[in-house]
Amino acid sequence: MLPPYFTSLYRLFLRTSSASVLHQSSAVRNIRSLWRPVFTDAARVINKLQTNPSDLEKNSLQNRLKDWETQMDRTLSLLYASANSRGLPHQLTRNLSQLYHSEYERMSNRKYPVWNAQLPPRSHEYHIPAPDTTPKALNKEEKARQVQYLEDQRYWFK
Repeated sequence: MLPPYFTSLYRLFLRTSSASVLHQSSAVRNIRSLWRPVFTDAARVINKLQTNPSDLEKNSLQNRLKDWETQMDRTLSLLYASANSRGLPHQLTRNLSQLYHSEYERMSNRKYPVWNAQLPPRSHEYHIPAPDTTPKALNKEEKARQVQYLEDQRYWFK
């Protein structure tokens, strides 16, 4: 179970993020989706701390959590400033929301073949190639995901 200070911080973040984008539902959803993995990772760290890890691991997790709390304080300050003014902080949160939305749109609007009446029904152009599921290709994808995850961790938990 997560401690009350964490759930309180998350609820405060939800309210502040909503106010920072003027309670526009799509922008609120985008900002929350952008930050949800950060809170999920922090919750994992807290849960690991509650399982009585070794001293070395405990110190590492506590330092990581302390850095995360500092970064969340700064994030909440930015969101609060965004909610109170229409200056640079507000433009930043608005642009973050728009970037997230455009990336979501780009990933969801994949180009599939379009019907062409001049071609036979079983034309090769209508064939959608299956994803490469060989172990080598899957390992390559997994390695790319791990590299991205480690870069994200290094960025957020400096």
